[in-house]
Amino acid sequence: MTSPLISIRRQLLYLSLLLLLGSGLAAYWGAKAYGERAARISFDQLMLGSVLQMAESISLADGDIVIDLPRSAFEILAMARNDRAFYGIFGPDHQRLTGYDDIPQPPLDAVRTSANPDTPVQYYYYATYRGERVRFLAIHKQLIEDDRATEVTIIVGQTLAARQALADEISLLVLQYVIAFFCVALLLLVFGIRKILKPLHTLELAIAARSPVDVQPLAVAVPKEIKPLVDTINHYMAQLDSTLSRLDKFTAEAAHQMRTPLAGLKLQAENALEETEPGIRQQQLQQILESANLLANTVNQLLNQATLAHRFQSETPQWLSLDRLVQESCRELVVWALNQEVEIAYLSELQVRLKGDDFALKQMLRNLIENAVKYSPPGGTVEVDIHLDEQAFPARVVLQIRDQGTGIPDEEKEQVFERFYRAQDNLHPGVGIGLAMAREVAEHHHAHLRLKDNEPQGLIVEVVFPYPRETTI
Repeated sequence: MTSPLISIRRQLLYLSLLLLLGSGLAAYWGAKAYGERAARISFDQLMLGSVLQMAESISLADGDIVIDLPRSAFEILAMARNDRAFYGIFGPDHQRLTGYDDIPQPPLDAVRTSANPDTPVQYYYYATYRGERVRFLAIHKQLIEDDRATEVTIIVGQTLAARQALADEISLLVLQYVIAFFCVALLLLVFGIRKILKPLHTLELAIAARSPVDVQPLAVAVPKEIKPLVDTINHYMAQLDSTLSRLDKFTAEAAHQMRTPLAGLKLQAENALEETEPGIRQQQLQQILESANLLANTVNQLLNQATLAHRFQSETPQWLSLDRLVQESCRELVVWALNQEVEIAYLSELQVRLKGDDFALKQMLRNLIENAVKYSPPGGTVEVDIHLDEQAFPARVVLQIRDQGTGIPDEEKEQVFERFYRAQDNLHPGVGIGLAMAREVAEHHHAHLRLKDNEPQGLIVEVVFPYPRETTI
């Protein structure tokens, strides 16, 4: 017994959790990146405002650089209470004019930005200064007086505590929203999965509530995705109903047919025990033997019928050679037929391939040929022929078994296909199953079995198959 697979509910829940976790992590990562960017831009703007105010306070007078730094420039930097700020102003050849003389200069790969053409080019970069990670901003300003000009560099730095605090605050806020969204979405998913899978539970209850003999179609309202499953179950139940019906009918018929010969055997055996005349006892024993043979034949026919019913539902049709099956059946019966003083003649040279069940077709052929031999007079011939009827549309393959017996009256030609039917004037031993079973085999192969009169006398059993694609002459 195979172990059950993980439940659909659990699979959906795991997949949903995976998607939610992936989406949450992506949202948090994006929010963290956004927070860091927003904090960086905000504090960079403060630094830029401070640097521009410093730049406005630097001028050139009589060739000397005059610096009068405003208080507001440092107040802007002081807005970040937990951070330390550094500044330095340098003249030509990096000569310190004021501020810290060891402030790192802009590296060659410093990011250059200038959102406004009226503002100087800005250089932003990170550096470790006095044991801390610091964000720096540097600009160059041209000082011009008459025909003299010089350039100064203004550098402002600020530690990253306030930036990081702002970024963390934004990230924490987004994380709270992500967690809330995760919880709400998970509850909705659990509710949605339960609601989606509810029709399966309803279907389970509908099947579990049925009695073992209830094979009526299920009438359960389900979504269109589950409807093919319900249709398949109903189809299976219809097949099961058909099988059970055939089994009930077969059991009843078999019981009826076997009671009669068994009762006859018992009566004949009792008479033989009481009979003292040897000649009469010998006749009674002979009758017992004949009844036993008839009973054995009945059992064999019933078993063959049950085997065929099972194969019709379990075996997949395969390509086979019809002419080979017919020849094999004729060869297997030819010795028995000669003992009955009847000859079997196979007349066809047509090669026919069709899809079917070789065992079932073999049973049909044996029954039809045995009946033809049984009802043929001594010295008669049973002719077996296969020909292609190209005049019909569509073309058909016709199997004929012709005997020279007494034939069957027209009014009984359909009755003989009824199971256990025996004509009152039929003196040949039999149980009346062969032709019924032969018609079932023919219909299973989409063929039509019919009876025709032979000339000048006798019967023609004709099995008409649809023309198969692989037929060759």
